[in-house]
Amino acid sequence: MSYLLKISSNVAAIVILLGLVGCEPANQEIYTDRMGHKTSQENQSKMHAALSFYYAIYREGDINKAKSFTTDRLAKLLTHYGSASAIQRYVLNRYFDSVEIEIDPTSFTQYLNRENEQRVTLVFQGTYNGEQVKDRRDIVLVREKEGWLVDQILDPRYRP
Repeated sequence: MSYLLKISSNVAAIVILLGLVGCEPANQEIYTDRMGHKTSQENQSKMHAALSFYYAIYREGDINKAKSFTTDRLAKLLTHYGSASAIQRYVLNRYFDSVEIEIDPTSFTQYLNRENEQRVTLVFQGTYNGEQVKDRRDIVLVREKEGWLVDQILDPRYRP
């Protein structure tokens, strides 16, 4: 009888341990951003690509660096315009003298129901010619071999 009790208590312990192990997502570290929102390593990768792209253009004026965070299609468009100033004017339709950019953490959604494409909203706060400027822009990120890359900048005039 005690042998049977010992086996059943060991089985119960194993079941409990397996249940606890199953509670955490495998291979996904959770981070907290500076606003207190929890985000996965996957979202961190998307955020890095989006922010690095915009900061390369607005803060560094380096289109080659910006192109390293884009798909070939968008990189060709950036090359066509040739300078950060022209890209700000014709592609992004917005100038900043100084800018802070944040990503709306609740905005990550599939784009056109494709798993490897995400629509993300960025929030811009900055100055231009001494005036305060606020703006929101949506972009499309695509997962490629290298990770997440900016593929499209959606026109705000046609925001759904």
